[in-house]
Amino acid sequence: MTSKILEGKRALITGASSGMGAATALRFAAEGADIWAVGGSDSESLNNTLEGCAKNGVRVGGTGHDFSRAQVAEDAVREGVDFLGGLDILVNCAGGRVFKGILEITADEIDYMYELNTKSLIFSCREAARIMTPKKNGQILNMGSVAGIKASADRSLYCTTKAAVHSLTKCLALELGPLGIRVNCLAPGLVDSGRVKVHLAANPGYAEKRISQIPARQLGSPEKIASTALFIVSPANEFMNGAIVSIDGGVSAE
Repeated sequence: MTSKILEGKRALITGASSGMGAATALRFAAEGADIWAVGGSDSESLNNTLEGCAKNGVRVGGTGHDFSRAQVAEDAVREGVDFLGGLDILVNCAGGRVFKGILEITADEIDYMYELNTKSLIFSCREAARIMTPKKNGQILNMGSVAGIKASADRSLYCTTKAAVHSLTKCLALELGPLGIRVNCLAPGLVDSGRVKVHLAANPGYAEKRISQIPARQLGSPEKIASTALFIVSPANEFMNGAIVSIDGGVSAE
């Protein structure tokens, strides 16, 4: 019988109600990991993720949290650790978007984006590191974005929150690497899921234009992102630390 890549591992995935977070939870469960899935306000979608994970015969639990109040990310990690009996892998997928020019951005939107996209990751990473450090083993995978690599007009708020995630990843890799904890980051490009999927389906001309701007001439999918996430945290990839892995069809190469 072929062993599964994450057999016996305990994984906590945020943003797991839908999209890349849900796909990652499902993929990790299929590879043998016990799962604590943290969603937002959409309890029905989170339950769908939990039910899908449970079909793989692993231990599965989860709950919803509002990460726009960043410090609750610590509670989410503690709850997961209590359920799983420890923590081997943290994947930070929770995040949001505000695409506006600098003249239109409100103070509330600035606070919201930094709380959700940046500060919540700092809190969850800190709590995970507290759990992982005594056993000198663990992995943290943050979800950044091609927007954290390439500047974009009218998206300064989103871009800067993601650039901060990239910097956080590198800093933690240096700090936690000697303690046995690897920290890496995925930087996806345009992914066909959630609101993006709805918008592209309703605007085929716009979709064709965006695809034509991607060197690989295809969109990303949550499942493709999850496959790369699995490789990053797999035992076969034990030397990667502090990497910002672009998965954008070649956009960031231009």
